[in-house]
Formats: sequence, structure tokens, C-alpha cells
Amino acid sequence: MESLTDLDLLCDESIREPHRYLARFRERQPVVWSERHRAWVVLGHPELDAAFKAPQLSTNRMGAFRSRLSGSRAEALSSAIELLEGWMLFHDPPEHTRLRAPFARQFTPKAMSALEADVAAIADRLAEEYAARIESGETVDLVEGFTHPLPAAVIARLFGVPDSLTDWLEAWSARFGVVVFGQTKRPDYEDVARAAGEEFREHLGDLLALRRADPRDDLVSALAASTELNDAEVLGACSLLLFAGHDTTTSLMSTAVLALIAHPHERDRLIEDPTIRDSAIEEMLRYDGNAKAMMRIVAEPMELGGQQLAAGDAVFLGILAANRDPRVFERADELILDRRPNPHLAFGHGLHFCLGAALARLELRVALPRLVKRLPNLREAGEVQWKPNISDRAASHVPLALG
Repeated sequence: MESLTDLDLLCDESIREPHRYLARFRERQPVVWSERHRAWVVLGHPELDAAFKAPQLSTNRMGAFRSRLSGSRAEALSSAIELLEGWMLFHDPPEHTRLRAPFARQFTPKAMSALEADVAAIADRLAEEYAARIESGETVDLVEGFTHPLPAAVIARLFGVPDSLTDWLEAWSARFGVVVFGQTKRPDYEDVARAAGEEFREHLGDLLALRRADPRDDLVSALAASTELNDAEVLGACSLLLFAGHDTTTSLMSTAVLALIAHPHERDRLIEDPTIRDSAIEEMLRYDGNAKAMMRIVAEPMELGGQQLAAGDAVFLGILAANRDPRVFERADELILDRRPNPHLAFGHGLHFCLGAALARLELRVALPRLVKRLPNLREAGEVQWKPNISDRAASHVPLALG
């Protein structure tokens, strides 16, 4: 049996079969030390819930990241880092509270519900286009054909991004992911990082100025009128919401479709019974959500799950593992669309609860039933490819055909 300290969030099994891999460690100990990452990894649900609430755990790590850069790497990442410093999730209160407040008012469930008709229209169009291709006998990548373009179109509508920039936004999200997920071994890492930072400042900076001169009914116009943040902070926060709102929902939608393909009885229930759609979305978030792990730094010594965490220690909050903890979820490895209660932690908890949760839920609730109702007999038509990320459970390629 592998040692507890052998836990590796980037090993092949952890990328391909993370639930099975992480369960072996969680069953032995809810909080383990990983030699590979030189960090604690929280795997149990009660322990993760406590960690999200713990004031001793800090998210403020941009200063340390910047201090490790020098030379050409520092120059290449300068624009991207300016954006990342506007990401509220990398700050503790009171800075986090200040950066989050103008956006929190715009992302309430009530505010997001105003987008439902737009989401439905986009989902119907994309589902028809996807169906036409797959019904012709083509094997079609789910990510490329549906789950990637849908949230890109929705987030562009919310922000008021012009149609001419929608394709750019999709491509930018992938490029900025190279920085966010630390893909430093890519030979073109510095070029991609430089372009991602500079392009965003150019396009969104121009849009911000345009909306100040000619306000419209969109999020950028609302932020342009705000006096709480300066332009750099607005652009940084916009980069977070555009990236996370696109990348996160793409991942969520992809794993949800795969879960329904693997559970045809539950898929049929979702199609036939609209009353379970809200609980179904929560269950798919729990069963195979996109958030694998979030990082924290121990600011003050603390005890967690029987372990003593020292100041300066790194901590990975293992959301994926905690959401399958059998101490909290009966039949934890089964997909049960009307599961109640369902205290999953897919969107985090407390101060850093995901700002875009209401939007992600709306997109899943509206778009997912439309796709599976239009194409109820989808099947996997090749190997699913997963991105080798610590933080996200994200499929890069999902080949599907009709079964």
C-alpha cells in the first residue's frame, strides 16, 4: 500500500480517476501531508468545512508569487500579474471585502435570473447545431461543440462584450489558463502569458472606456460607473469573472453530461421530471464538480483533522474528495439526482464562496436538460482527455456519438 505521504495530485491516476485515487487516502486519514507538493491536503468533508471557516488560513499569496519571478519571466508575466492582483480570491479581508462588494451586488440569484431567456436561446441554438453534426454520423467533441461556446456566449452577454470579441474571449480564456494553472513547462509559456495579459488590458480597457462614455445595460457599464475600484482593480476582477465564469462552467457542464451518460436512468429522470432539476444540479456539482482543490497558506498555527499545521505551511482544500466523504453522504459514490440533504462544498464556503455560483447554477439548470432531451442517446466515442491540473477537474476533449 502506498504511504500517505505519497499523495500526488498530478499523477496519472489522480487526473484520470481522482475519486478512486483520493478515496484511498481519505479512508485512512482526512488530512494528509504530501511530500510531492510539500503541502497538507484536506480530504474529509467536516475537516474541509472547518478549513473554509478558519481565519488562520490565508488566501493572500500574490506577493510571494511575484517575489519568485525575475528577468524575462517577470517581464513576460507583468501584465498578467496585474490582473491576478485584482482577483479577490487572492486576498484576505478587508481587501477581499472591498474588491468583492461591487460585484456581489451584480451576481445575486435574482440578478442572474434575468439572463434565463438569453441562456435558453443560446443553449437551444448550440444544441441544434451540435445535434445536426452528431446526427450526420460525426463524432463530435462535447467541449468544442457545446460546453465551451455556451458559457463564453453567456458571459459575453452579461459583460456586454461585443460579438466581434466573443471568439477572442474563448481563445483568451485558454491562454490565461496557462498562467492560472502554472503550465510553466510549456516552451511558449512566456509568450502566451505576455499575450494573455496584454490582450485583456487592451480589449477590456477599451471596452471600459467605451462604456463610461456610452453606458449600456451590462456589467461593464455598471462597473465603469462605480467609484469603489480603480481601473486596474476593475480589469483584474473582470478577468477573474470572465475566466472563471467561462472555464468553470465548461468543466461543470462536461462532467455533468458524462455523469448522465453513465447513469441513463438518472438521465431519463432529469428529462421527464422538471421538479428535480434544482436538486439534480446540486447532485452533479457534488458527484463530479469542477473544483478539485483550492490553495491556502497557514497564517497562524492551527489543528485540523488531528494534524498540527505550522505557520507558512501550504494547504490544498480537496473539494472533490470531500464531496464523496461517506461520513456525510450516504451512497457517496452514486449519482442520486433528488439527493437531500446535499451539503456539498463545490462552490466553497464562507467569505470565499464562489461569486459566480448563481450564474453557473442557472446555466446548468437551463442548458443541461435541453441538450440531453435533444440528444438522449449520447455515448462516449473515444477516450476522454483530462487537463493535468491540481485545481480543476476539467476535460479537454470528450468525443461523443449517438448510441
